[in-house]
Amino acid sequence: MAPSATEIEHINRVILQEIDLNVEHDADDHVAFGGDDQWFYSDKTKQFDLSRGSEKKLVLNADDGIRNHRGILIDPASTMLIIIDMQNYFVHPSIRDHSEGIKTVEPLLRVLAKCREESVQVCWLNWGIDDQDLKVMPPAVTRGFNKAMAHERGGGWHVGLGKPLPDDQVPEAHRGERCLFKGTWNADIYEPFKEHMTEGDLRFDKARMSGLWSPELPMHKWLRASKMKTLLFAGVNTDQCLLGTLTDAYSWGWDCILLGDCAATMTGLGAKEVCDYNIATNMGFVTDSDIFCGAESVFKAKKASKDPEQLATPPESAEWRPVDGLEDEEMSDDEFVDCTPDEVDVELGGDVNKENKKMT
Repeated sequence: MAPSATEIEHINRVILQEIDLNVEHDADDHVAFGGDDQWFYSDKTKQFDLSRGSEKKLVLNADDGIRNHRGILIDPASTMLIIIDMQNYFVHPSIRDHSEGIKTVEPLLRVLAKCREESVQVCWLNWGIDDQDLKVMPPAVTRGFNKAMAHERGGGWHVGLGKPLPDDQVPEAHRGERCLFKGTWNADIYEPFKEHMTEGDLRFDKARMSGLWSPELPMHKWLRASKMKTLLFAGVNTDQCLLGTLTDAYSWGWDCILLGDCAATMTGLGAKEVCDYNIATNMGFVTDSDIFCGAESVFKAKKASKDPEQLATPPESAEWRPVDGLEDEEMSDDEFVDCTPDEVDVELGGDVNKENKKMT
């Protein structure tokens, strides 16, 4: 249903929240983009700085001829990798032939390792519904699943969200499971990734194409409360749930970076190419696993103090090391946040979390 007047007022308060970053840049060298929460483009390096003055930056170099810039700088401490719908239902060969999705496994595993190395937060965003979700599910969403299944199986409209999966689609131990229901094998993360998950990973459920369509969703609340700024996107399908979530993230003001070879779709018809083009041109940036995994760390020197010996010098190694002050940084009392990360209903490294009640 359409949001109420109260919900619209709440959304407007989120959009208009005050931002005070006080990032300093050389005006002669940099072009600023945005209001208070700015990106900077350097005429000298031809790179976009998305780090908002962070002490540590990851430099993702790019080919100027392809992407019309030479790379981006991000703050790993305020960056999160969102892996979308890499679930057994969408990728496991016993359920469907998603050859393009299978191709993303190897590069995505390398990206995961790099995220661990650089302390980039990892999040698994998956379909995970219950009976209450089905009661308020829009007709277009349920039709989409039935239509896809009818096309793939060459049959009628017999399987959809919440319906039992055919016995020939799931291992014997999981027969009778309902489609994408929370806690089922088919809704669980695709098996090759399971051993690479850690206790610090976040897991969020969604009941729409997008995982950020409402500010009341757990992931939306967590992102705002945690001050995350830059989101890396991977998973399936590029032109559906991934694009839906990325588009909402873009509209809400998060930086959006697509890891092109870690995202896939079986749509064909140039769907992925169109998504890549629109994201790179309008919504953010497109890079790949090689560039991300090859990113080097740079450290910003601290401001001069009365004691010259207190000036910071970059470490000899580019390997990650904690930056004083980042771990214990607190939010200002006047910044709009309606929750803290600990108050958001989310599980770390466990089974799917319980999702907040949907807007009706």
